[in-house]
Amino acid sequence: MSSGVVSTLVTGLMPLLGAGLGASATLLVQRNSAREAKLEFLAESRLAHREELKSAILDYFETAQRLQGELDVRERGGAPDDMKRMIESVWLAEKRVELICSDALRDRAVAHARGLHDAVRAPVAYPDWWAHCRPLQSELISQAKAELARNHDW
Repeated sequence: MSSGVVSTLVTGLMPLLGAGLGASATLLVQRNSAREAKLEFLAESRLAHREELKSAILDYFETAQRLQGELDVRERGGAPDDMKRMIESVWLAEKRVELICSDALRDRAVAHARGLHDAVRAPVAYPDWWAHCRPLQSELISQAKAELARNHDW
């Protein structure tokens, strides 16, 4: 090949090579940007889920605490408020937790709500309702702490 032909080929191929390199670089940047956006979205989703779970758990404990206060009133011989309505509120708050939590946390929340329910429905069987509910509450709190601290891949 003559030097003129090689020069013409090189001159013609250089822009194509540059365009190919530019397109490859653009694709790599877009791929990395998409991957970073996906990772950021997943992190934000995990954080939002954690906050929603934390809110549901706190709501459950606030509702349970109101009922526990009435169980204390009853234990001391007083006239508690409508505990049937309160236990229904506990079950509703428990369902909110159940919708968004793991199976392990769900099991602990259901056990705790059932323990409160048993204490409300059978005061003779559970004269010291706290002795019945304390271990259930401890297990629930332990599982909730583990759930909130865990880094989920949801």
